[in-house]
Amino acid sequence: MSVHETASKAWGESAEVYERARPGYPPEAIEFLHELGLGPDSDVLDLAAGTGKLTRALIAAGARVTAVEPLFAMRQMLQQHLPEATVMEGTAEKIPVPDESLDLVTVAQAFHWFDAAAALNEIARVLRPGGGLAAIWNVRDESVDWMAMIRELIEEARADTPSHQSGDWRKPFEAGGGPFVPLHLETFRHTQEVTRADAVDVFASRSYVAALPEQDRSALLERVAEQVPKTELVEIPYITELYWTRKST
Repeated sequence: MSVHETASKAWGESAEVYERARPGYPPEAIEFLHELGLGPDSDVLDLAAGTGKLTRALIAAGARVTAVEPLFAMRQMLQQHLPEATVMEGTAEKIPVPDESLDLVTVAQAFHWFDAAAALNEIARVLRPGGGLAAIWNVRDESVDWMAMIRELIEEARADTPSHQSGDWRKPFEAGGGPFVPLHLETFRHTQEVTRADAVDVFASRSYVAALPEQDRSALLERVAEQVPKTELVEIPYITELYWTRKST
């Protein structure tokens, strides 16, 4: 299956740092998903589900959840933690579920990795008419000085790694005339409280950092650690962006 080289290097063999360090999603964002079709007895696909950070909340809402993830290490961890989910290997461009079988498709921290046009066609295929699509990102709040300083450090490693902030993933939505109504955005404040060591791992869990050669990664993370507040617990601020649309009826 086609997976971006950076993602494969970062998470192809181990997903432990990702699972330990990445935050979940604020309750308000999960509540909003109910307006898009999430609920008891709904059929939901968590696409590029990773280790199941969002999948957990979908299951807690009573939905029948299929989690599709291309990388074995992430899929294995997801299966271990969430046996309630139906876990399948697949990509956004080739989703292994039947036509018009889903009420909602969610994509957390991942839509920017896709071939957006091909993925959107596949998502339209598997959604029922009127079904919802939500693309969600926890975005670091870099209005906080120390967060902005760390961004300057780690962005040097990004190179050509895809980013949701580029907006390239939105182009098929903006082209118009497709099977979806116009894209909307909701935002929510979110804070992750972690130890100092885990705070460093939050930044180590960025794909383009995790994919670095070990010596380069260690040196970069030492510089990151210098910027993390010298407190026992660290609050990492996020703005959760939830882009949503529906398949036309």
